[in-house]
Amino acid sequence: MINILLDEYRRHKKLIITYMIVCMVLSFFAGSMLPKQAENSAYATELSEADSLVALNDSILGNRLNNLAGDYSGTVSISAEPFTALLFLSIVSNINKLADNPLSLPELPLDKPWILAVLAVFFVASKFMKSNSTTQVFGICTLGYLEKFLGTVCILVIGILSVIGLSTGAGTSVANAAGLTDSALPAESQNIFIGALSSLFSAVMGFLSLIINYIVKTVAKGLDAIQAIFGNVPLVAVLCEAGKALIVLFLCAINVWFPIAGYVLNIIFFITCCLVFRACYYASKYFENIYFLPLFRKVFGLRDRVTLIPKHIPGRFRKVLEEKGITPDFVIPAYVKRRHRNSILRIRPLRRLWLIHSERGTELYFKKYNREKDYFLKLESSPDCTMYLRKGFTLYEIYRFIPNDRNMKKRNPVKDFSLVFSKDYKGYIDKIIELTGYTDIVEEKANIRAERRALRKQKRSFV
Repeated sequence: MINILLDEYRRHKKLIITYMIVCMVLSFFAGSMLPKQAENSAYATELSEADSLVALNDSILGNRLNNLAGDYSGTVSISAEPFTALLFLSIVSNINKLADNPLSLPELPLDKPWILAVLAVFFVASKFMKSNSTTQVFGICTLGYLEKFLGTVCILVIGILSVIGLSTGAGTSVANAAGLTDSALPAESQNIFIGALSSLFSAVMGFLSLIINYIVKTVAKGLDAIQAIFGNVPLVAVLCEAGKALIVLFLCAINVWFPIAGYVLNIIFFITCCLVFRACYYASKYFENIYFLPLFRKVFGLRDRVTLIPKHIPGRFRKVLEEKGITPDFVIPAYVKRRHRNSILRIRPLRRLWLIHSERGTELYFKKYNREKDYFLKLESSPDCTMYLRKGFTLYEIYRFIPNDRNMKKRNPVKDFSLVFSKDYKGYIDKIIELTGYTDIVEEKANIRAERRALRKQKRSFV
């Protein structure tokens, strides 16, 4: 998990650093310019007289934990299901506004009727498309990814607004607790010190909000992907969507009416997401590269940018090819869709591999396989074990059957493994089949049907 987070940080370093700088700068000026409240001047005395952790917390933080829980209550729920969480918060905000704010909610631009109407339309459309097996993949690739993007933007906005207010109060409280406000230091020095503490606090809180958002959002995307890949059974998608919406609505309700309890539930929910993060990460990447990006490239006419040898190959893989003197004819990212428990392919489903062809034949490259690094597995078609390539509607599939007589005599033989790659290679698929020597199962079945029709026609002509 740590390695995945570090990789994502390297990819989005500029965005993350920019976001943290914005939070720090705004918090510094807010913390150094706001006038000190008179009630905070007693914190230093209370700190010296505190004789328990509870008293210590009260003397320094006061009611700030409630503020923290309230301001950050939507982070987890919005990251998981943005449309659901924002719709709920918008309904509560509109009712709360009409009732003169009895809930003391933080000011968010959700209390407008037109925003509520827009969120309701997107919520219904998203749930309908993702609950219907025929539109599920399209719904996830369109409204689903739009939902996750808007959710991230919303988290950034909430993070900036919340971090400024909380860090300003925290910086003032710490300064008062340390006795700086009662010291002989000039007011300008006190303000600068408070601003610096506010900036430090905002940097930590802003970075944590990004981590929470990314982990929860990735888990949500992974669950959507698993649902789309394996959820073709009737009513499964409906039950999954209803279950996710109910969980998020429950979490939102607890956060609004019981902030501290919601704060604890958010932590529990986040820890659970951390436990399943790795599996959901691979599922989300599988879905993104097999379904979403190919659809995006087709809609915007970008498929011609995809080549048989990618411009960006991982540095380690490129170095291995150079060291072994391999000049590939193609290098294609392929994903393990499924495998039999006794398959020759000893790797978990949804993992990415590299399918390559060169003068050495067709091979799969593993970064690590059976405790060996930089391993190449032969994937040749032979008379004893035929390799098939199926031209599907949304992807291309490479597979073979378990090569034993008992299995091959079955009406529907069991597959040893199944690899898939995207439809971006539609313009090269005939060349790929020619190079690999794999059997085009679609063409083979069409030939078998044509032979049967010709045989029946021949028999009728003799009658």
